[in-house]
Amino acid sequence: MAGTYIDICGPILGATVYSDNILVARDCEFELPEIAPATADIQASGTLSLPIIQLIDNMEATIKKIGVDAGLRKMIQFRSQQLEVRFVQQIVKTNGMTTEIGCKAFIRGIPSKIPGLSGKVGEAVEAEAVYNLLKYQLYADGVEQWCVDRTAGVIRIAGVDYAEKMNSLL
Repeated sequence: MAGTYIDICGPILGATVYSDNILVARDCEFELPEIAPATADIQASGTLSLPIIQLIDNMEATIKKIGVDAGLRKMIQFRSQQLEVRFVQQIVKTNGMTTEIGCKAFIRGIPSKIPGLSGKVGEAVEAEAVYNLLKYQLYADGVEQWCVDRTAGVIRIAGVDYAEKMNSLL
């Protein structure tokens, strides 16, 4: 039966973060946003909530890095920043062989706060930078998965721009 086997996505092997093309974090944790459209309630044998694809709720990304350094200082500047999160993911192919693929998330956002810090002798300080996003674009193995760009009016998922028709009518 064709199409019954798929590659298995394994662990992340490494991650880096760049702010305006300058390396600011290595081997860090990150949380990329969910993309959640606003909903509208309509009456159809009761209430039915349907997504309004052209209206996206707030998107937030989090990057946790180790240490208080120049990288953290650059990450928390209260201005729009171009961030690139790169990570390598292990893949188990259907033939049992393993390989690695590169993934990249391009985000444009503004930090929402300067992170609080706590420390303990013998342990590293971890700082969590949180961003409100204007743009979020994800690539896996060189293929765009999705792109939401609020300022350009783009909501593209799997190659389909869901805002294109609305934009053409405005």
